[in-house]
Amino acid sequence: MKYIFLLFSLALGTYSFANDGVFYAKGNQLIPIFETEIAVQKEILTLKKVRNQMIEVTVYYEFFNPGEEKILTVGFEAISPTGDVDGAMKNGKHPFMHDFTVQSNDEILSYDIAYVSDELYAENGAIKSIDFDKFKGSTDGNYVEFYYVYHFQMKFKKGLNKVKHTYNYNVSGGICYNYNFEYVLTAANRWGNKQIDDFTLIIDNGEFETFTIAQTFFSDKNDWLINGIGKSKNVLILDEKETRFHIQKGTLIFQKKNFKPSGELFVTSSYCNWEEEKTKDLPFSYYYQHRIPEPTTDFEKRALRNLPFARRGYVFKNPELQKYFEKMDWYIPNEHYFPDVNQLTKVEQEWVKKYS
Repeated sequence: MKYIFLLFSLALGTYSFANDGVFYAKGNQLIPIFETEIAVQKEILTLKKVRNQMIEVTVYYEFFNPGEEKILTVGFEAISPTGDVDGAMKNGKHPFMHDFTVQSNDEILSYDIAYVSDELYAENGAIKSIDFDKFKGSTDGNYVEFYYVYHFQMKFKKGLNKVKHTYNYNVSGGICYNYNFEYVLTAANRWGNKQIDDFTLIIDNGEFETFTIAQTFFSDKNDWLINGIGKSKNVLILDEKETRFHIQKGTLIFQKKNFKPSGELFVTSSYCNWEEEKTKDLPFSYYYQHRIPEPTTDFEKRALRNLPFARRGYVFKNPELQKYFEKMDWYIPNEHYFPDVNQLTKVEQEWVKKYS
C-alpha cells in the first residue's frame, strides 16, 4: 500500500477588525498535496447555524480511486482565532472547534493533534509538531502564533470511497456583523479531476433570517433554490456583488455539476446598511430588534406592534399598514395566514406586549 500526504484543511480566524470583533473559523475542502489520481465525484456540504452561536458543518464526499488501494496521511488544519478573544488552546485542542469526527467507508477514524507555526510541517508523509519549550511565539491572547493539525490515516480502496466528516465552530461576529462565516471552496480544484463532479451546498441559518452571500462562485440569485419560504435580491455592497436572502423558513440550496469554484463562500449577517441608498426598513431578523429606535408616533408604535405578523406575511386590513409593510424588502404576503399571538415566539410575544 502506498502512503501519500494530503491536506484536509479548516482555516480559522484569518482576519479580524482589530479588537472590534472576533473571528473564529472558516471551513475548507479536502486538499491533496501530492495526489493526482483520486477524483471528487460528489460532495454535499451542509452548514447549519445553531442558536446564533455555533456553525455545524457536515461534509459528505464520494471519492473515486482508479488505482490500487492506498493509505493517505491526512491533516486537518485549524488556524488559531484572532480578534477580541483569548486564543489559547483548551485541553490540547483548538479552543473554538468542537466535536471533530471523520468516518471513512463506515470506519470511525482516530486522530492525533500536532502544533505547527508554518506550512513546512509535513515531510515524507510525517507531520512534525513544534516544541513549546523552544517556541518563542505567542501561545495565548488576541494573536496566537501557531495553529493545529488534526491528522489521521485514511484508507482509499480501489473504486468508490465514501467519507463523512463533521465539526462545530463558534460563529464569528463584530461591530457591524451579527455573524459571518466563510468556507474555502477553491481547494476542490486541486483533486485529480480538478473539480467536484456533483456539488451540493445547503445553508440552514434558521427562521426569519436576513443575510448576504458574496457572488464569488455564482453570478445571480437564480443560481440558488430556496427550499421553503423566502425572497432573494442581487445587491451591490461596497462595490461588491452579493445576493441578499430573507428566509422565513427553510434552507438555501446551491447545486452545480462539474463545479470548478472560482471563489470562496462568504456568508454575512450585518447590522450595518452598506448600500448607497439607505432604507428605513424594519428588520426581518429577530437579532436586530434591539437596534430599532423607539417609536415617536402612534403609527410607528402600531407598525412595531404588528412587525411579527408582517414577518409571516399577514395581509393587513388597514390600508396604511398594508402599504407600509409592502415597502419592506422582506415582506411576502400570505392570504392564508391568520395572526395569533400565542403562535409567536416568546421574544415576539413580549415585543407585541411592549407596544400594545
